[in-house]
Amino acid sequence: MDFSRVFDECNSKSPPAAGGLAAFDAVEAAPEYAPLPPGIYIARVVRGEYTTTRAGADAYRLRSEVVDGPHTGKTIVRTWTFGAKALPYAKRDLAAFGLTTSAALLAPFPPVGREYRVWLVVALQRSDEGTEHNDIKRIDVIGVTDSPIADFVLPSEQAKGGADV
Repeated sequence: MDFSRVFDECNSKSPPAAGGLAAFDAVEAAPEYAPLPPGIYIARVVRGEYTTTRAGADAYRLRSEVVDGPHTGKTIVRTWTFGAKALPYAKRDLAAFGLTTSAALLAPFPPVGREYRVWLVVALQRSDEGTEHNDIKRIDVIGVTDSPIADFVLPSEQAKGGADV
């Protein structure tokens, strides 16, 4: 008996989606992009990461997912740039997440086992070309939760001086 796929079959909720050119005719088109309506949202931080802008400038991007209301599951992104004028504001805003050094900005965020809940004040902006996009006017941390996994240290980390399990 071949057991090579038993784990995959037992743990998959649905078969993998068909892809490629053969599936193109059968699939429905995704809905048009629509920004969130202006308002106040409660969200959780999904990911923070150092990045660069299209022009090549240093920046930090924070992606959040709405967790309450009719727009639950929608994501919204806030990007801070590190130009001379913007840098003090970026440092102020990111400090609320414990991101106070360049080393912290390069580390995975949020740390494993930690969840940040935020309050977002979202506005709608229109570009010169007429496209609409969201602009997060204010972001406040309203809660930080550590799960038990945050206290777990791998045996190899103990040898390096990590906490005892």
